[in-house]
Amino acid sequence: MEKLRVAMYCRVANKETTKEDSAIEVQKKMLNDYLKNNVKGIKFREFYIDNGFSGTNYNRPEFRRMIKDIEENRINTIIVKDLVRFGRTNNTLQRIDGLKKKYNINFISVVDNIDSLKNQDEFEKSILISNLMNVWYKNDLKKRREVQRKLKGR
Repeated sequence: MEKLRVAMYCRVANKETTKEDSAIEVQKKMLNDYLKNNVKGIKFREFYIDNGFSGTNYNRPEFRRMIKDIEENRINTIIVKDLVRFGRTNNTLQRIDGLKKKYNINFISVVDNIDSLKNQDEFEKSILISNLMNVWYKNDLKKRREVQRKLKGR
């Protein structure tokens, strides 16, 4: 098996985010712990951190640097805390699948229990379900905000 060259990607939308489960330092610790306890054969690892960038836009500096490193074959594995750290759009699944097909990368989402290194069939099912839930959540949140704005306008 080829040695893994791991991109550990962390993102928060708001630089002020200090919630225990989303803060950059919490994400970094979680990813390091996961690698230490679950992944063998690591040749290289590097953090890519976008602090203050929305997951609805893929034009993030560290995200772009990570993609460039994948294209240049420096990285063959992406690990994130959860799927929404990678992206919060309707096409997140397609982006991950496209990277897997074009560059043969591995993808791990710790909280979502998605790991293409362990079982490819389960990976595809899990990522589809997780992506659907994230899209539903994003749409539901948008509807709630619209209702709150209307109620405040009364």
